[in-house]
Amino acid sequence: MKILISAFLVVLLSAGLAAASSPSFETLSKLPVVRFGDPVPATDYILLFSTGQPITLSITIEGSLFSQPAKSKLTVTPSREVFVYGDWASLDGLVWIQRSDLIKSDVVVKIPGYNHPAPGELTVRMDLPEAR
Repeated sequence: MKILISAFLVVLLSAGLAAASSPSFETLSKLPVVRFGDPVPATDYILLFSTGQPITLSITIEGSLFSQPAKSKLTVTPSREVFVYGDWASLDGLVWIQRSDLIKSDVVVKIPGYNHPAPGELTVRMDLPEAR
């Protein structure tokens, strides 16, 4: 039984290490780079957010509580190029790290109510490590 548990732990640990290793340069060099907003291929690809390229975010508030939904579109522009492949991200297309380690994201939602008797708020903050 101990051998079975030990073998399971070794397999689990090695799978975790394999998942944590960044994709190889050879693998990524074969993939097409697609700018955000352009059509994506049916195969694997790297998504590029270009410096200064507008990115539109749609916000919707809806539900049976409201007489009609509210929708709004917001536009932001990246201050740097960012490449994204699955859970990986890069600032230069060469060095890849976990996306959550490169782009730190926070979302804060304050709904009007007893504990927040003011207009609602939605704040999305996304920072690169040197900006924090």
